[in-house]
Amino acid sequence: GTGRHGRVTGDDVRSLGTRATVVFLHGLHDHAGGWRGLPERMGRLGHPVAALDLPGHGDSADSVADVAGAVEALLPLIPAGRLRLVGHSVGAMLAVRLAVLLGARVEAVVLLAPAGLGARINGDFLDVMAGAETTEAMARGLAMMGAAPASGVVLANELARLRRQRPSTAAFAASVATGGIQQVDIAADVARLVCPVTAIFGLEDRVIDWRDCASLPATTAIHLVPGAGHLPHLAAPALTARIIAGASVQGGAAQGSD
Repeated sequence: GTGRHGRVTGDDVRSLGTRATVVFLHGLHDHAGGWRGLPERMGRLGHPVAALDLPGHGDSADSVADVAGAVEALLPLIPAGRLRLVGHSVGAMLAVRLAVLLGARVEAVVLLAPAGLGARINGDFLDVMAGAETTEAMARGLAMMGAAPASGVVLANELARLRRQRPSTAAFAASVATGGIQQVDIAADVARLVCPVTAIFGLEDRVIDWRDCASLPATTAIHLVPGAGHLPHLAAPALTARIIAGASVQGGAAQGSD
């Protein structure tokens, strides 16, 4: 609640039905369950939530050849009403393209370690995720993202999921990056957006270079999380939730200790 000591007020109750739906778009080779508890955090803050699987990922049976095809496939899945779009890595790229199409319905866009800004991306990471056949290789790929160490069971489950979805994601992945070179640039699309845009980067990101934030328009709010890798939202979940909710964050570089 917004009242004293967190008390729920009448205004809080009345606002529940009017808050924008938060739409989560995960990154390449991930799935909607990879957000961990972040959607639940936003639900507790009173926002309706929709965590979508990208085409060919998770439970999605769709298969697309490029970013334009992914946007077309996702568009019918976007809930009605006002929206806050939250995208991670390649999902951030798609969030921007969707926001351009959805226009005034989008009241904010939050980009987490966004792809599509710099020329280069870690080709070794993409090769590992596209070609891992053992749990050891899977562990190396997750470590390159900055994920916490996982158990053998988790690694085996993630490896099995990746192997299942490879036939339907290979063309899409190649359209995003080939040979360590990003094939899509979203900087101009971000500049077209009239809603507030916030980008969160991990300073230890081994997949993209956080200095790619220099490609963003000057109106973009940028938060740099020390010690975080390619998953800044998992390193600093409370900070990320506050930013998505539109709360003011004081100070300079954001701290990742929450």
